[in-house]
Amino acid sequence: MRVVIVGAGTAGCVLAARLSEDPGTEVVVLEAGPHYAPGQWPPELSHAYRIIKETHDWEYLAQAGASPRLVHVPRGRVVGGSSITNAAIALRGLPEHYDEWSEFVDGYDWASMLPWFCAIENDGQFSEAEYHGDSGPIAINRYPRESWYPLLESFAEAALARGHAWIEDHNAPGATGIGPASFNMIDGIRQTPADHYLAPALERSNLSLVSGVTADTVQIHSEAVTHVEGIDDSGQRMRFEADEIIVCLGTYATPAFLMRSGIGPPDAITPHGIPMTHRMDAVGRGMQDHPKVSYRFWVSTEIPEWPHPWIQALLTATCEIDGQERLFQVMPYSGTTQGGHQFTDLNVQVADARGRTGTVDIQGPDPHLQPVLKMGWLEREDDRAVAEAAGSELMALAQTHPLKDVVCPWPNQEDRDHPLRTVETFHHPVGTCRMGRESDPSAVVDGSGRVLGLRGLSVMDASIIPRVPSANTHLCVIALAERLAASFREANGGK
Repeated sequence: MRVVIVGAGTAGCVLAARLSEDPGTEVVVLEAGPHYAPGQWPPELSHAYRIIKETHDWEYLAQAGASPRLVHVPRGRVVGGSSITNAAIALRGLPEHYDEWSEFVDGYDWASMLPWFCAIENDGQFSEAEYHGDSGPIAINRYPRESWYPLLESFAEAALARGHAWIEDHNAPGATGIGPASFNMIDGIRQTPADHYLAPALERSNLSLVSGVTADTVQIHSEAVTHVEGIDDSGQRMRFEADEIIVCLGTYATPAFLMRSGIGPPDAITPHGIPMTHRMDAVGRGMQDHPKVSYRFWVSTEIPEWPHPWIQALLTATCEIDGQERLFQVMPYSGTTQGGHQFTDLNVQVADARGRTGTVDIQGPDPHLQPVLKMGWLEREDDRAVAEAAGSELMALAQTHPLKDVVCPWPNQEDRDHPLRTVETFHHPVGTCRMGRESDPSAVVDGSGRVLGLRGLSVMDASIIPRVPSANTHLCVIALAERLAASFREANGGK
């Protein structure tokens, strides 16, 4: 069997490694971005200190949602995808939000996902806990509190003074409070699926990586896939025959790829002169993401010289909206110095976002055209209410000793419209090719990632996640890809 994996991001790297363990399966991985061997990463990509936007980025712009602003939504353009350019934060989210997956697809809940989370991780501090792993490919570590920068220590003390609990492990089930954030890193160096899944697997003769190729379309005949067409960096068209095609281009690019192939809503495809191949009205619809609202402060305490970790501490808390408990997070940055001024952003994340109004469309059949992204942030009144409540708690923290002694807020941030003026992505989009039951018209794939109504075509990336977890999606995508890879091998009689 020949499998073509379209996209070598987080999910693509995991799937390539696991599917190529079967010597009877030939695996070809296509990726538009460059490939770097372990230890040969450019300096800006090797550290785990902040999100990299300046290089190796698709430079996507999106309409924000309730705000008409255009904002940058970074996505990594490199083998390893956004796992190479993100902030290396390694959080799972609360169990109850995985339990909600069962509302959309059978066989998914927290209990079914926990073994996969344990399997992927090697937790440096809590490996003996029954809900953690000690031998997985992804190292998880935290900055000990005694190493925190003064600003972050002041933030933690203010949170404790406000009554928030101290949390040693934010990945413990049900953890809420202030404590160290967890990262997939060792000594400040990011630990990624590109290094720990794909790189060792490339030594196998049945796995090949083709980088510098932009995926164009998947070709279908008689409701079954035949091949993928792509364009290399010189403009040469390429064709990759396949028995099975697995799309792993991510929440933005996967639905765009399907639409260029004639798979999706007719009103999003036919105006561009693209023939319809397979009608699926849900492709590119129902996107969820975590809105981020930034609050800026002048800082009077010491700020370390770059390079240094931006994030060490995390506050997870709840507020009550319309009689329901809703989750938010505050992630303080350690600060920066520019032009002699010291300042920082204290960022609020609507971790329990409910809005599903984000969309992905295409500009035309050219794969080099950016997808048209509308994020849908804060369009639901209750999501906006969470953002406002979280912002109020943050401003109260900033007025609490000892944080109030070292920060001074910029003006006009307590205005109710501040979230709309500053809302951005926290880089966790999901759901544009959501998995679900065959009877569900808003589902694109089943619980195994197979596209409903087509043979040989699957989607196995963040776009199929039915409900965004209350945390960064990186660990979730790795665990989900491991689970889907096992399901794929079992369904195809793999070893």
